[in-house]
Amino acid sequence: MAEEDNRYGPESTPLPVSTELPVSNPMPNSAGYMTTAAKLSLAEIALTLRDEQLEAQVLHYRADLETNPELDAITAQVVQELQGLQAAVRIAQSVTPQRPLTAQDRGQVEQDLIKSLGDMLGRIFRPDRLATLIERKLGEVAKRFARVFFESELAEKLRGSHDESKTMRFYEQALYHAFKHAEAHIFASLDALNYDPDGNVRARASSKYHELLKQLRNDFLARTTPELNTLISYLNEVLSAFFTTELPPNLFFLSLDVVKAAGLADRKTSAGYKISAETFPDFRQAFERHFLRRLVPYVEEEMLSRVRLQSHQFRTETIRLIADPQIFSEVCEVVCEAVYDMLYNDGFLDLPSDWRARLSAGT
Repeated sequence: MAEEDNRYGPESTPLPVSTELPVSNPMPNSAGYMTTAAKLSLAEIALTLRDEQLEAQVLHYRADLETNPELDAITAQVVQELQGLQAAVRIAQSVTPQRPLTAQDRGQVEQDLIKSLGDMLGRIFRPDRLATLIERKLGEVAKRFARVFFESELAEKLRGSHDESKTMRFYEQALYHAFKHAEAHIFASLDALNYDPDGNVRARASSKYHELLKQLRNDFLARTTPELNTLISYLNEVLSAFFTTELPPNLFFLSLDVVKAAGLADRKTSAGYKISAETFPDFRQAFERHFLRRLVPYVEEEMLSRVRLQSHQFRTETIRLIADPQIFSEVCEVVCEAVYDMLYNDGFLDLPSDWRARLSAGT
């Protein structure tokens, strides 16, 4: 992986990272173990991160939409057509009003939703083999894990901490941080010198500094790639097992938890088995919470068990990284959005128009 020199450069687009994570993130102890309570707490932090990032993405998308006259015109047309359809539905409902759901009706709707959701999920998460859709998504998860890993490596503090400094283990790492510390002083010293007005010396000096800093950074990160490659192989192995062994037998219980937590049976929909766009936010929140509460404890323990067997191979900061909620938030985003897209295409779920547009725009 080290040959991709520009991977670490400033031209790379950083992943949105919350700066407000609690200082006391749940972490493995020195022996590489975590309690069940700590794992569930990690799942909740990952969900909070996911919500924050999603809100940031939606705001960013909507800000672009408001300043684009062509998209504004298209949106206005779609809204007008939607309002016409809604008016027609209201007229039809006034002619044939729906009777309130009885307790028996509600129970049947809830059962239908649980069964339908479980059946739909069973088409993705099968016990016999990894679905092609999930297999492709694991490639995206690996890329995001690598990004989080490298961002963590370049930080001077231990991941999840505001005051624990890393131990410098490579001379390139030490020089990189020393240069970064001295950067303001270096450029102030450069600015204080006299230059040949025709030689472009100042600009070339600045360029050379950034070139040296980038080379130190790349050389340091290249030293960490053996750990990264091992962790990615572990992650791929563990996630594959989760999606084919751990999750399939529990899809009914996942569906039951989601339907009940989101109160889907109490919503007025055109069909009892379908989730409306208006209900989607509650469905998403419930689905991702219960998905993460199953994913995090399993993946965390399986990753740590593998690391413990090779503890001599991993640094403290690497073991800490395994409990980074950012990783689980990324897995949640990649996998769950693929699930929503499948449910939408199969007619079980209506997605809000801005959600579909944001995904189509690739934001």
